Amino acid sequence: MNAHRALSAFCIAAGLMSVAPGAHALFEDDEARRAILDLRGRVQVLQQQTNDRLDELARRVERLEQGSRGQLELQSQIDAMRQEIARLRGQLEVQTNELVTLQRQMRDQMATVDTRIKRFEPVTTQLDGRTVTVDQAEQRSFEAALALFRNGDFRGALTAFQLFQGQYPDSPYMPSVLFWIGSSQFAMKDYKGAITSHQALIAKYPDNPRAPDALLNVGYAQAESGDRRAARSTLESVIAKYPQSQAAPLAKERLAKLPAR
Repeated sequence: MNAHRALSAFCIAAGLMSVAPGAHALFEDDEARRAILDLRGRVQVLQQQTNDRLDELARRVERLEQGSRGQLELQSQIDAMRQEIARLRGQLEVQTNELVTLQRQMRDQMATVDTRIKRFEPVTTQLDGRTVTVDQAEQRSFEAALALFRNGDFRGALTAFQLFQGQYPDSPYMPSVLFWIGSSQFAMKDYKGAITSHQALIAKYPDNPRAPDALLNVGYAQAESGDRRAARSTLESVIAKYPQSQAAPLAKERLAKLPAR
């Protein structure tokens, strides 16, 4: 078997060697040319593939570079936005604190204004059996003057009531003011002044609940000043005009103490 194969190989080789030299050279040129063309084709394909790959890699690199730059720019923008957000939050916190402070100040101011307004708002009070409306300052002034009288400071009370008389000439307190002015004058033994003040009350406010007491005080002042005749007449008038008043029995009592005519 091996000898047969060797013989076959020898015959093939001999046959090839017996081919004409020109034909043999042509055969070798064609083979070489095809091999070169094939190699050139493969090289061209490889070069194209390589170029395509290089182009793809270049594009990827460019995209990566652009992406990196974009990421850097994006990161920079994000950082800037974060800083802006932090700044705005800081401003918001400051403004919120300022708003809270302003609201607190506004509440305090409104409370102060409300208090001030209430100080000037009229108040309703009972005066000589009547319901009257007076200013708070007016009420305080009257009560302060009356407190002086009750504490025995008749001169201070007289000054305070006279000041009130000038400040509030149309006050509902005016009948009482005239009464206490006359009473302060009587306590200071200014009987003439007391008579004048009480008579002014009677003339201007004849139906006032204090009118009987004012007329009684006129009789007292007349008696203390030595005008017994006038005192008697006045005390009798109290009894005649105001028989149901508390002043009537006091007038009778004082009449009984007056010397006979």
